[in-house]
Amino acid sequence: MTDTAAELAPRIDLAVTAVVGVRETYSARPIVARAYERVADVEGSLAAVDETAGARAITVCIGVSRGDDGAAVASAVAEAVRGAGAAPSDTVRVRVARLVAPRT
Repeated sequence: MTDTAAELAPRIDLAVTAVVGVRETYSARPIVARAYERVADVEGSLAAVDETAGARAITVCIGVSRGDDGAAVASAVAEAVRGAGAAPSDTVRVRVARLVAPRT
């Protein structure tokens, strides 16, 4: 783990939005953090990067259309997160929401 959470999270956001099949991205961070950023007028990342005792857990939330293979898109997102700088030992979690909008 050479990158801090603050350095890694924006790169993850960019990588996730570039994955084919990702229709929406949502914040995976706690509501308290998002509320503070809104009050402080600070731009925050959507990816949650938590570091505890030398271990790192990364969570991203995406939306896919009902016509897309959600599992395949989630796998591609996990690969993109690793490509953005997540270490092999990092835990990567992708939460998928199914959108009712048709594929575009």
